[in-house]
Amino acid sequence: MPHRSREDWIALLQPVLHQPLRHIEALLNADAELQQWLQEASYRAAMEAAGQADPYALSAAYQRLQDELTTRFHELATAITRLTQGCGRLRLNWQPDAPNYSRVEIDFGRDHTVDLFIPLSDPSLATLRQALERLQRLLPADDPYPRRPHQVTAMLAFQGRCPALRLCDHLTPSGRCQTAIVLLPDQKPSAEMSPEHALRLLQAYFSGTSEMV
Repeated sequence: MPHRSREDWIALLQPVLHQPLRHIEALLNADAELQQWLQEASYRAAMEAAGQADPYALSAAYQRLQDELTTRFHELATAITRLTQGCGRLRLNWQPDAPNYSRVEIDFGRDHTVDLFIPLSDPSLATLRQALERLQRLLPADDPYPRRPHQVTAMLAFQGRCPALRLCDHLTPSGRCQTAIVLLPDQKPSAEMSPEHALRLLQAYFSGTSEMV
């Protein structure tokens, strides 16, 4: 079976880009060629690393696997870069203690989980509200525990700029309410605020009038 081209990967992934990231990654990991390489390479690297006394053997083995992944599946790696406007990359999640559970992911280089990737047609408030509504639909229907809100996070992309919006669903004595947190690249998370305030801050960030929240 011939390798998929970059255009093939884009044609496969573009229609599902609106889905939660876990669904997109499941589609990637279902690819027969990728899955065969993943299982064989993960097991081989785990066996090689296990036989070494070097404490850095695992990290070195992981880097070799990551390099091999982006070389062997270069077309996929470049497709993901294009689809995410340069904000995401193909990343190996290697499980050396259980190689058969190794998988590939789309990594945005942040220290927070991303549940949804949303490319924006423009940074207007109307478009940002649509993105917020998509994020709201991901919230679990059941009530959150007190002081343990449901949380979902979307990476928003416009012209290569990729801030994130986290939506928090709280259970309070008066019922459920939502707050938002804005996560800008290389900055600390904002304080919790109303979703509408968060959208205005994101609009200002995209317009270049403010990068601080």
